Amino acid sequence: MNPKQMRKIRNKAKLILLTWVKTVVKKEQHDTITPEKFSVLIKSPSYQWQGRTLVLQPMSYRWIVQTLKKHPDWTLEDLKQNV
Repeated sequence: MNPKQMRKIRNKAKLILLTWVKTVVKKEQHDTITPEKFSVLIKSPSYQWQGRTLVLQPMSYRWIVQTLKKHPDWTLEDLKQNV
């Protein structure tokens, strides 16, 4: 894929993931979550085992990037419906 398009997709994925993390965390902690620090909060692996198959974990950064490659105009609400 075009590097310029991938840069846009990765930036959009970070913003979507940041917004999703803020919906999961308490409102008092919203000020502490910044784009630079939120990757520290998410230390879970991107993959999980489903039987004998290794699949991407839903709402992980890599899963969001892969989904946005197929549907670049989707938002957080669209991703939540797709999960």
